[in-house]
Amino acid sequence: MSRPLRTLGELIRRAVSHRDVDLYVLAVGALVFTVLGSAGLANAAALSSATLGLLTFLAVAQIRSRRQIAEIAESRTTTHTDVLRTGFPEDLAARRQEARSLLLIGRSLGRTIATTRVHLRRSLAAGAHVRVLLVDPDDDGAVRAAASSTADSARVERLRSRIRASLDELAGLRGAGGQLEVRVTTAVPHIGVNAVDVESERGFIVVQHYEYRPSADAAPILRLDTRDAYWFPHFVAEANRMWEDAQPWPPTVEQAVRRAARPAFADDFGPELLAVMSRARHLLITGVTRNTLLTSEYKRFEQWLTSGCVIRFLLVDPDSPAIDVAAERYYAHRSADRTRERGRHALGLLRELRQTTGGDIAVRLTRHPLALGLVAVDPTEETRSPHSAVFGEYYTYQAPGEPKFALRADDGPWCGHFVHEAEALWEGALPVEL
Repeated sequence: MSRPLRTLGELIRRAVSHRDVDLYVLAVGALVFTVLGSAGLANAAALSSATLGLLTFLAVAQIRSRRQIAEIAESRTTTHTDVLRTGFPEDLAARRQEARSLLLIGRSLGRTIATTRVHLRRSLAAGAHVRVLLVDPDDDGAVRAAASSTADSARVERLRSRIRASLDELAGLRGAGGQLEVRVTTAVPHIGVNAVDVESERGFIVVQHYEYRPSADAAPILRLDTRDAYWFPHFVAEANRMWEDAQPWPPTVEQAVRRAARPAFADDFGPELLAVMSRARHLLITGVTRNTLLTSEYKRFEQWLTSGCVIRFLLVDPDSPAIDVAAERYYAHRSADRTRERGRHALGLLRELRQTTGGDIAVRLTRHPLALGLVAVDPTEETRSPHSAVFGEYYTYQAPGEPKFALRADDGPWCGHFVHEAEALWEGALPVEL
């Protein structure tokens, strides 16, 4: 094809595809027939037909224009956030019942499992493949992390019980037919997922954002299907990754051992110990002699007593057989006499603190060979504060080092457990006159 013809073809293509081509055709047609009528080259019948044709063309152009105006108006009233919902799609429940493949992901899914149990049983009986992923109820860290962002973040055990209730409900569905898989995760999900038949053309996924401490149901909620070319496979892939990294429930014996809770010990307390003690209104300190603590932090104890801090010391009676037991068990490198001498030196330091500061300090001696030394900060109900904590160290049998741990007052029942033990020892100990 010659260059002029190619140029002419390009001009025709551009003209036909132009958005205002209908107006140009209408204008040219009207001009042509006007000239023909004025010159007497067209009779009345031809002009009438042409006029009707042009009016028809004009009507089509008006329809097109109105459609464009409607689209513009709709674009002005619709924003890019309209895809975000505050509630679940109305057809979600019905589509879940009809699903051949279903993946549910959530923290506890308490309401979902409870309200769909019957429908899940029917789906499984019909041969459906159902997968459910929840937070691992036996992983204390995961449950606490999940509960921390919920509206009732202070009630960790409530969330744990909801998860276990959902697992019990699902256990009752085993044997209903189909294929039911349940997994738990220690990686707290930040989205809830309802993935329905995502392998088929009719599949869709509903994603719920788990907002931080919501006042109502967590939002926003998105509904995506195969028409959402990028985001649909994006969220489906994320849901599948979460599933693949989770552990089957119930766990095997080997998995249960790997998932068992492990204590966290340290070789030494960090600077947080003295920092918290400096802010305390009440200190309860237990130990064999506590000679090292009193010697190294004597000036601080003076300051704390002068500022009004109440301090109680519970030590092993240096004149009792318990000090011999403690020396044999915990201080193999020291003799009983050396341990007894350190205990008496500690009592001398405590008497000096009482005399020089006039502070509220009390000492009691126990004849029980303590296996655990504590520093309890603001441990009583009257002194409970954001700084309340327990710093403990185990006196291991003839082994080097003393494994140390710290517990906050909101770390479950164990902080209170150790405080109650220390208080029981205090009640049964002999007061010392300072």
